[in-house]
Amino acid sequence: MDKANSKDPDRELAYFRFALIAPVIQGTFADASIAAYCRRVTDKPITRPDGTPFQYKPATLERWVTLYKAGGMDALIPKDRSDKGSVRSLSDECILEIHRLKEKFPRLDAVQIHIRLVQDGLLPATVSPRTVQRFIKANGLQSPAASGPLKDRKAFEEPHFGAMWQADTCFFPYVPDDSGKRRRTYLIAIVDDYARMIVGARLFFEDNAYNFQKLFKDAVATVGIPQKLYTDYAEEKTMPKNLVNAA
Repeated sequence: MDKANSKDPDRELAYFRFALIAPVIQGTFADASIAAYCRRVTDKPITRPDGTPFQYKPATLERWVTLYKAGGMDALIPKDRSDKGSVRSLSDECILEIHRLKEKFPRLDAVQIHIRLVQDGLLPATVSPRTVQRFIKANGLQSPAASGPLKDRKAFEEPHFGAMWQADTCFFPYVPDDSGKRRRTYLIAIVDDYARMIVGARLFFEDNAYNFQKLFKDAVATVGIPQKLYTDYAEEKTMPKNLVNAA
């Protein structure tokens, strides 16, 4: 290792990150999957090059793998923030997640990514979506141009996040209610057709329109209003037309 590089804290951190993901890159890990390896390695706090212990999340190692495959060792070096000179609001973990989300779901916009970052605890809710938007623009991570060639899609597959949500219900086990009586439970879930992201899911004792409307309203309040909603609910379970406005 070059002595000059060894004295560079950012490059030392890059080598540290590579050491953790090297078994994945080289295909030498003995775990059942990459996810299992990442869970095992992050099971306990890890001492970083500066001597401080830190409890990483498995998803962080998976993001490092994605970055290394895309740009090699240089991609693991902490990058200067696009908001340098202003309030330091995007952490390294936050930046890694933005890159991962844009790679996996390129049509997610800044607002949708901001919501995911806040929900995952990577970004304080007080940080404006504009901060994420500026970072995406400064680093050339915008969504593909709409005028570009469209890839072939299967039937019912939508072109971007929020174009259509799909909702359905499935049976879950019997559990005791507040009175001790065992009752059937139902999982009502809503999934974005493009991203396959669960935008809402909850267990209920009743599979009815009232419970679905509560779940749908929470989903709209969290990630916005979809262009279309696909569901096989019977007519008597159809949402009132004013539900979206109420949300």
